[in-house]
Amino acid sequence: MLHKLNSKINESAEQTDLFWKDHYQKLQQYCHFLTQNSWDGDDVAQETFLKALKYENQQQRVTPALLNKIAHNHWVDVIRKRKKESIQEETEFAGAFHNATLDEINNTVEMLINHFTPKQSIIFLLKEAFQYQIKEIAEILYTSEMAVKANLHRAKNRLGKLKDEDQSLTAETYWNIDEREQLAELFYEALKSEDPTLLIERLPSFISEIPKAKFIQTFSPSSTLCMAA
Repeated sequence: MLHKLNSKINESAEQTDLFWKDHYQKLQQYCHFLTQNSWDGDDVAQETFLKALKYENQQQRVTPALLNKIAHNHWVDVIRKRKKESIQEETEFAGAFHNATLDEINNTVEMLINHFTPKQSIIFLLKEAFQYQIKEIAEILYTSEMAVKANLHRAKNRLGKLKDEDQSLTAETYWNIDEREQLAELFYEALKSEDPTLLIERLPSFISEIPKAKFIQTFSPSSTLCMAA
């Protein structure tokens, strides 16, 4: 009797393994299509996999249609959460971009360079300091709006961890020395002059997939980006 029970358990486990071997890659592809970028797509696929395991434990058959439904519902929840967080964060950030001193500008540049990836730092600066819209930034960087949102979300997550005094969070491995020095100088000049024109014109030197930088005229902000040291 015990032998038969073990045999059924092993058979069920093998069937589960085969199912995921056949369907996980398709699930990832669907999630990439759903989110329009690989970072979020992989995250949604993993969360979908974990949630689907609960269905199996409840003796409910997992099908490709069910996987897609779980993925879609999870992505909707993620978008809603991000919109709510974005409104809260923009309210918090509004008071920070005010009458920055040269020391405060230096501190901001150090924060961007030390704790963000190159793309995150550029996107964060354009969005939070110069009030560019997501669509405008996507056009400047020749990328999708979802990719901009994903980078901005990750940058704000990093910033939140820094506020929690997690100073060990660095992005040093994403930079090379020349790129770091040149972008730091461009960030400083953009913040000091309240004009990102030169930074935008020089972007193709730092991001290879930008064939030609595109400057979208916008009003100069009445304040500059300033994060407390």
